[in-house]
Amino acid sequence: MQKKKATISDVKQVVNRYQGCRIKLEAHKSKKKLYHKEGTIEGVYPSIFTVMVENEKRPSQRLSFSYSDVLTRSVKINLVENGVEDTTAFAF
Repeated sequence: MQKKKATISDVKQVVNRYQGCRIKLEAHKSKKKLYHKEGTIEGVYPSIFTVMVENEKRPSQRLSFSYSDVLTRSVKINLVENGVEDTTAFAF
């Protein structure tokens, strides 16, 4: 039996479900560089979603990502609940 392939609408539904929740994300900044951030899913829009990242050294930062970034694994997201990471919430 084949596993159902995820679509962009599947990603939108999951991101929408976890709006307002804390997440850890790993994103490709360039060919050889990754950055790791922790923040809150702030806004969910038709083509993108935004994450508010709070850092002790810098002022708050708002980052935006497309749903296709998550689908193609350019951005990996893990849900954080009570300090524990859940790697299955955004498993596509």
